[in-house]
Amino acid sequence: ALTEKREQLLGKLGEARELKEHIDRSEEVLRQVLARCLTPEQLQDYCHFVATKVALRVEQRQLEDKIRLGEEQVMYLRESLVYGHY
Repeated sequence: ALTEKREQLLGKLGEARELKEHIDRSEEVLRQVLARCLTPEQLQDYCHFVATKVALRVEQRQLEDKIRLGEEQVMYLRESLVYGHY
């Protein structure tokens, strides 16, 4: 069972790497197209916007995880108080 779980995780890791490579290639193609349509300053602004958006989305997910963890901790704390477990 543990070996199967390891194999599943390695498979998912491989899929994630392939997806990242595909995204990176797509981003590069898009950048090349935009470089022909935008001024260097506009392209730089666009790249900054995208990078900022990605960073904010990552931060949002981290905050959502922290909130979820905090809510779970509160729930378990309340249960322990109700049932008298310490």
